[in-house]
Amino acid sequence: CSLTEQGRADAERAGKILRGIAFDKVFSSDTKRAKQTCAIALPEMQDAVEYTPLIRETNVGTLTGLEVAECQRRWGEEYDSRRKARNFCPYGGENLAMHMERVREFLTMTESGGWDTVAVFSHGGSIHCMLDIVMGAVQNKADYPCGNGSVSVFEYADGVWSLAEWGRMEIWG
Repeated sequence: CSLTEQGRADAERAGKILRGIAFDKVFSSDTKRAKQTCAIALPEMQDAVEYTPLIRETNVGTLTGLEVAECQRRWGEEYDSRRKARNFCPYGGENLAMHMERVREFLTMTESGGWDTVAVFSHGGSIHCMLDIVMGAVQNKADYPCGNGSVSVFEYADGVWSLAEWGRMEIWG
């Protein structure tokens, strides 16, 4: 589905946060909303964007397109426990380990790319996987909210990833 009016506003805000940064490389999830967000936030970089399925949102299988409330109504506690565990295998999707492996593959690719400054347009679940990988353990999502259009900064130096900034939603001064 396409970005909502709020989604477009979030993308514009992200673009203002990113303004003035010279990116060596730009990656985007290959999903429609991520592509639209990238196009709004960094319109001048669109010829250089590499689209990849590695940073798509968690694959939820047959639940794709259903709202959380609908899933809760249909499957109740079973769905809630699987959602909390990030395990959508019973619905033909993936679990947390599978999602983490995709994101780890993406991070490994960026490590060997030779770029200094990279922009990544992805989804909350994949960004949380990046965080989990960088922090070395699964983090409580409630402690690390990831709002739409927020900007997080990960750094890679001397073979080690670190978190420099999480979930910025206001313009740098």
